[in-house]
Amino acid sequence: MLKNEDNEFFVSFTDEQGRVNNFEILAVIEFEGVDYAVMLPEKGSPAENGMLYIFEIEEELDSDTDTYIGVEDQRVIDGVYELFLQEAERLG
Repeated sequence: MLKNEDNEFFVSFTDEQGRVNNFEILAVIEFEGVDYAVMLPEKGSPAENGMLYIFEIEEELDSDTDTYIGVEDQRVIDGVYELFLQEAERLG
């Protein structure tokens, strides 16, 4: 995870075609004891489509690197998204 000059957090992923996709981490939400990152693709990124992405964060105990795992369970996606909306509304 990288921090830019605006104190925003970004991660980069490389897709199956070898293209680099940069994502801004908007929030980290805990849902049922697991941390999830709510991300938005950077403008101009191949993944940019106006949608938010939700990834499970798996902390690597033996390094400073985290692993981000795509979430396919719709119940988890809905729960994390609802908590994200509540947090965004609270922060205004």
